[in-house]
Amino acid sequence: MKTSRLVSSCVRMLGRHKLRTFFMALGTLIGVTALTVVVALGQGTQQMLLDKLDRMFSGSTITLMAGGVGRGGPSQNTGRTALTQDDLAAIQNEVPTVTAYDPEQFLGAVDVVFDGNATRTAMRGHAELAESVRNRSVTRGAHFTDQHVRASARVALVGESLVQKIFADVDPVGQTIRIGTVPFEVLGVLESIGTDPHGIDRDNEVHIPITTMLRRVMNVDYINSAKFMVDPAADLEATVVALSEVLRRRHSLTESEPDDFRTFTPIQVQEMVSSGRRIFTVLLPIVALISIVVGAGVVANVMLMSVSERKGEVGLRKAVGARPQDIWWQFLVESTLVTTLGGLLAIFIGLVTVRMITLHTPTAAQFPWVITLTGLGIAITVGVLAGVMPARRAAGLDPVESLR
Repeated sequence: MKTSRLVSSCVRMLGRHKLRTFFMALGTLIGVTALTVVVALGQGTQQMLLDKLDRMFSGSTITLMAGGVGRGGPSQNTGRTALTQDDLAAIQNEVPTVTAYDPEQFLGAVDVVFDGNATRTAMRGHAELAESVRNRSVTRGAHFTDQHVRASARVALVGESLVQKIFADVDPVGQTIRIGTVPFEVLGVLESIGTDPHGIDRDNEVHIPITTMLRRVMNVDYINSAKFMVDPAADLEATVVALSEVLRRRHSLTESEPDDFRTFTPIQVQEMVSSGRRIFTVLLPIVALISIVVGAGVVANVMLMSVSERKGEVGLRKAVGARPQDIWWQFLVESTLVTTLGGLLAIFIGLVTVRMITLHTPTAAQFPWVITLTGLGIAITVGVLAGVMPARRAAGLDPVESLR
């Protein structure tokens, strides 16, 4: 039988049984679509996460957090075993490789009001070096200075999301906002950085001088965390050890007692990211490939049932001169066409899905053509293999028995 006639005959047969064709193509369609979308979103999310972590933990830096890690997990910062600004000053004085630092105190939700517009936002207290240490500048206005910190000034920096919520078309620089019951002058608008790795909108927050936060807002003398800049030529791990020794001595910890603080370096963060990367690069694609294989099982089962339903057709074709290999090729081509059709539809659906997601979310996903075409190739190969057994059974039918 000519190839063109074989293909046209298979197409007519698939079109004649549309519902059966749909269910056979469905498994491949779901598998390739899932593979495409999962890999695209995984790569986009991974890159976005790496960019955010690079901003937070870039270069030669050490992040210090109050609270150690015990059997029940990280302990809470209660003030009794917390960090103080004297601790940070001692570290800079006694560890020569530390070049600068910025403390932080945090409040999860405060009321911010401007001209009758109110919202709840996060508040962070920082020092004047936050701009360079935290790698976050202002796009309008100016950052607060050493004089503001020493005077516990009532000045603030606001994020872009906060600006949109309460200022509308008003330029926030120079305006007075009320945080709780305390008025603050807005000095500047923080550079937009989006959400952090925890999913928190870092643009929906207000920054004030650390001394103002401790004395005027919270009335405490301890801080949540700090970030240290380290000489790039220095050994980062040795600096962590020296920093830890200073804190343990100041906190009067014995050798048997665990640290009441935690440290993070870019190297540790990269190791955690590499561990999490396996989810995006290995586990999720495997799940999608499994669905392709399951789809192939559906194709094989439906084709086997089709052989039983089409015994009369097979017997008639053999009676008029069709060879066993002609029957074999017909069923094999049908299964291949079904899986190819499902794969091509999956590429189209995947393109549309990824495009819609990138338009309505901050995820910068790119269509993974190499992975998608590889998945399509696997789907077609699996479809061919799924059609082998039904094709052999159809080719081996006795025409006399089939026509009865």
